[in-house]
Amino acid sequence: MAKIHKIIDVINGEPTFEVPIEKVWEGCKKGGAYRQLDPVEYITLQQTRWVKGILLPALSEDTGDSVAVWEARLKRNVMPDDFPPAVVQDGQIVYITLPSITTLGKRKMGQFIDGSVSHLRDEKIYGDKFQWVTLPDKELRTK
Repeated sequence: MAKIHKIIDVINGEPTFEVPIEKVWEGCKKGGAYRQLDPVEYITLQQTRWVKGILLPALSEDTGDSVAVWEARLKRNVMPDDFPPAVVQDGQIVYITLPSITTLGKRKMGQFIDGSVSHLRDEKIYGDKFQWVTLPDKELRTK
């Protein structure tokens, strides 16, 4: 899994990190790659990680439905215009797919997160089953 080191400042054109520069380069291997994210991409990556790494697995564990089922359910209920179904045919087999959440930018991903939490906490739809679902909390994040 890729390590992420947030840039905390840029001094004289040189980035500074929360860890010594040696730690940033630690683990680099021949044939690997280095990827630089601008602030919007970094925030969007963090948002995506929360949805795919926290919210969806928790919903799956709570209900027994798969992560894929929950992801599709939220896409279609929260932002259907951003996730239009596409039909893919492979011989006699027809699949219906939805675009990935990674197609969303920072603002839309924020809307998806807010909308998902709101949708899940809607008592008219789910009663009080998902009142435990809350927005991401920066204080609970692991580095």
